[in-house]
Formats: sequence, C-alpha cells, structure tokens
Amino acid sequence: MHILTSKSLENRRRFLRQLAAGGAFYSLSGLFAEALTLTPQQTQGPFYPLAKNIPLDKDNDLVLVDDHLTPAKGIITVVSGRVLDNQGEPIRNALVELWHTDDDGQYLYSTDATRNPKIDPNFAGFGQFLTGSDGAYKFRTIKAGLYRGRTRHYHFGITIPGQKTRFTTQLYWNEVPHAADGSVWSTTNENDMVLRGVRDAGQRAAVIRDFIPLPGSTASEQQTTWDIVMGLTPFEQPYSGAEDGVLVLAGTPVAAAPGGKPRFKITVPAQAGYSYEVYANPSHGALGWAALPFALGAAEKMDRNIHTAKSEGGLELFVEKESVKGFYHVAFRMPGANLGTPGDMGGFGGPGGPGRRPGGPPPGVNGGNPPPPPPSN
Repeated sequence: MHILTSKSLENRRRFLRQLAAGGAFYSLSGLFAEALTLTPQQTQGPFYPLAKNIPLDKDNDLVLVDDHLTPAKGIITVVSGRVLDNQGEPIRNALVELWHTDDDGQYLYSTDATRNPKIDPNFAGFGQFLTGSDGAYKFRTIKAGLYRGRTRHYHFGITIPGQKTRFTTQLYWNEVPHAADGSVWSTTNENDMVLRGVRDAGQRAAVIRDFIPLPGSTASEQQTTWDIVMGLTPFEQPYSGAEDGVLVLAGTPVAAAPGGKPRFKITVPAQAGYSYEVYANPSHGALGWAALPFALGAAEKMDRNIHTAKSEGGLELFVEKESVKGFYHVAFRMPGANLGTPGDMGGFGGPGGPGRRPGGPPPGVNGGNPPPPPPSN
C-alpha cells in the first residue's frame, strides 16, 4: 500500500503545473520524425464504464481519486501526445477518454454497483482530457494490469468536434508481458486477437509504444508519447458567444451553504439539447485539464460532471474548485453527441454490437481495415 506524502503531493502538483505550460510535450522535429500513419479503429470492448461508474473526479489524473490520501497501486505511467488530423494539423476541443484495468486486471465497469467492488479503491479507472489549440493531451495513470485473453493495453476514445460518436482504439506496450510469478503471460502482442485484427503492419506498429523511465523520477515511473491521427474531419458547430468553439466564462464567488465549502457560479448561455462540462483551466482557455463536478444550485449536492440543458437561456452551474484567474472552460457537446455512455458509441464488439455507428464513419474508415474479430476487451 502506498502512503501519500508531501513529496507525492508535490509530484501531482508538478504534473498539473506542466499542463499549464501550453502542452509543449515534444518538439516539432520529434512530432514529424515518424511518417504520419492513421490510427486504426479497434474495439471499444464490453467494459467502457456505465454513466454511474464514471467518477465525479474524471480528470486526467487516474492515480488519485477525489480526496483519497492513498494513490493507486502500480507503476505510475504518463501518456501524452496530440490528436491530429490526417494532414498532421492539431485538432482542438477533441475529447480524449482513457479507461483500463487496475494493477490486478480489474475494470471499473459494474452493472450492480457504482464501481466494481474488486477494483483498487484508489484507482479512478477512467479519465478524460479536452485538447487545446495544439491538440495536446496528457494522462497520469498506472501501467495497466493483465487479465485472461488479452495482452497489456489501454483503451482510448476520441470524440472530435462535429462527430457525435467516439472513435475507439487501443494502445499497447512494446514488451513481452509477464505474470506476477514471472512467467510469460499466455497472451502477447503476437497472438492478441484485437491487435492481430489490425491488418496493416504500419498501423499495428503505430499502436505499440516503448515506455521509458520518466526523467527525474525516483519511483520507477514510466512515460510514452503517442500521436492519435484521425481520418475524420473536425467541424466546429457555430455557438453564440464561443470563440473558436470555446466558452471561457468567469466564476462568481457565492456564499457557502451551512457546513459547506465556498462555491463559484458560472452562468452559461445554454442552448436546448446541448450538454455542458466545466473544466478548471490554468492557461486561460488554451489547455483545459480538470473536468470538475458541479451542482445546479448554490446549496445543492455536487452530483454531476455533465448536464444537458432542457431550454435556452442562462444556465447556472456551481463548482467548488477555484480556477486560475477566475475563469472556467465550459465545454459543450451538441445534441445527440457522446455523453459518456456505452451503447453504440464505440467501435466493434462493445455494447450495441458491431456495424456502422450513427453519425460516424463506416467500419475501418480511419485506417482502411475491416472490423477486428468481435468481443473480447
């Protein structure tokens, strides 16, 4: 069991401060060192969490959950990169979702509870990030655990502006996985059925990455960079008051409810049917990192992290986290867009079954592959 110390708290603060630096995770020369290869579509799998499973703390740090004092068990791993179009241009306002198993191979997903009772209680299991103008994303998580029938992998979902459904893919370790007793795991990159379903050798190589020691880390932390190259075209739907598809709004301090914390009120120019999220935004609109829980009233419970407006007009959202400079990034998703539910929102083999996703591309359009073999996660 890990005990949270002042040093580990400082590590988290340092990680979050790095995000405010504008997302310069690597140089342009590094960005284009490899040939641009479209990221292949892969199965969403059956364990994308249900809406009730997704934590209120759904930011891009999966190592610490809410106000827990103990971090998740496992090797801390940082994954960063950019979401690009097929011309290598960064995609702004791309929603990047990450979910995977804990150190023991357990998913967050549960139909009977808000979270799988077997999962590490200190592991978030799911996180998300909204890209800035440079298309950059970054997650701090742990090395994914192994479970029967699969090699080691992360699940990624990407929803770009103008697309209502998430594009799903997976990321793999360039390693021979080993079980806890040191023996070679039965499923490797060579025989994993989902990875083998990526027929193009270049695309298959593009989703297998080297994970290397994180510079300056004394705790065996690892990192990798991975560009997600989309074959879909983003389309920023016009929205009144949003510059380049972004609403950056001030938070007004309000008195705390009895026994509660001070809150900040954000008034959103809502449109009927649109769904809204609030991000604390240290770089003043350029690169959001923390999706915040909020309430619909100054004294109501902080019980949601996304809300769909039923009518037009001023929508008041209340958060407890004070944002740098007092401004918040309010993300909006158009009617019918991915709201963080499984259904038919993902790739093949997930809940909702195979086939063409409503509003999305035909099977394999991002990489030209036929759909991979069904099921498995």
